[in-house]
Amino acid sequence: MPKFLVIWFGQTVSLIGSGLTSFALGIWVYQQTGSVTDFALISLLVALPNLLVSPFSGVVVDRSNRRTVMLLSDLAEGTTIVVLAVLFFTHRLALFEIYVLIALGSVAAAFRIPSYMALLSQVVPGNHVGRASGLMQLGPATAQVLSPVLAAALIGIMGLHGIFFLDGASFLFAIITLLATRVPSLAASNQHLQKQEDSLLREAMQGWSYILARPGLRGLLLFFVLLNITFSSSEILLTPMVLGFANSTVLGRVMSIGAAGFVAGGLLMGLWGGPAKRVHGLLGFGLIYAFGLILSGLRPSPILVSVAIFITLFQVPVINACSQAIWQRKTAPDVQGRIFAARMMIVSASAPAAFFLAAPLADHIFGPLLMSGGKLAHTWISLIGTGPGRGIALVLILNGLAALLISLGCFLNRRVWHVEEELEDVECTQMCSATGS
Repeated sequence: MPKFLVIWFGQTVSLIGSGLTSFALGIWVYQQTGSVTDFALISLLVALPNLLVSPFSGVVVDRSNRRTVMLLSDLAEGTTIVVLAVLFFTHRLALFEIYVLIALGSVAAAFRIPSYMALLSQVVPGNHVGRASGLMQLGPATAQVLSPVLAAALIGIMGLHGIFFLDGASFLFAIITLLATRVPSLAASNQHLQKQEDSLLREAMQGWSYILARPGLRGLLLFFVLLNITFSSSEILLTPMVLGFANSTVLGRVMSIGAAGFVAGGLLMGLWGGPAKRVHGLLGFGLIYAFGLILSGLRPSPILVSVAIFITLFQVPVINACSQAIWQRKTAPDVQGRIFAARMMIVSASAPAAFFLAAPLADHIFGPLLMSGGKLAHTWISLIGTGPGRGIALVLILNGLAALLISLGCFLNRRVWHVEEELEDVECTQMCSATGS
């Protein structure tokens, strides 16, 4: 654990620095252009290149030294920040340059994330994988909570150039922690992979083949894709639902309480490590997650919604950590890069699909149904309220019911329920050399 904690702390600091830049840069773009489309395009360019590169980045991670890949990725992302800062200082920062540099940073992140996940098996003993996975969830949660607050406070004091400086320093800190940590190297199996003449595409497909050949892992991945659709669509609809009955100040409080739930869940997993049988935690907390979503739409009450979102987001890092622990223990370390990249790609791809489905459903179908005079306004469904935002609330309730059915279905799926017994644990100690790297 000490080696992992050093790397984790460096990466968490780097995540907070990146969050500062993303938040402050978004504010700057919106203030300069006044365009929501220009603002939203930043988020798209963060997600899309990562999605396209992920299948191949996993192969590179498996062919290479994972720590080296992380170092180069951190260096590349840090370089994009330096270029942004130089352009800003010289008054030449324009939208095109911002979009290109953000896309390049996203490509670098596509290599860093799977290498970070795969490195876990090389530095953490098997009995601590649950705790380490929880801490990996806590890092992004901490950045999600602290970055907007710090950016909002610092941008008025330091300006955008000060934010760039802090972000660059955070990447430098992450690089120093990686250089200071000795990591066991993967032994002969990885060297064998490096000698293979398979094409990059063929090796990328091996990650998919590995998953498809194991029904338990396949079912686990499907569970996550479906659950992520309910989460992503609910995430985008929460803001307009709350604004349907409250102002932006109340919305800020609701979002802060929800983020606190996310941090609390990550902290719990960091200290506890999860149940002995991780699939119990995965599906049990999945049921609580579903209950939180249903609760969030029942009444237009800030207190009720705050409690519901806290409950919902508390479960997310617990579910993620339990899942990560299963994948970590059941996949061979020398192919984890491509497998984790394949997982990341398919789960991430479900988010844009949810975004495109959720908004039209809320705007054109469920929204009008629960407006005053709508077709559902005088039925028992109107117990959740009528007027602005209540159709969105109904979508959230339906998402919760879908999550409930998904979790219950996995309880009845023998392959998912027994995935930890059917697949043998793969200990990295059998795969790693004694020498550090």
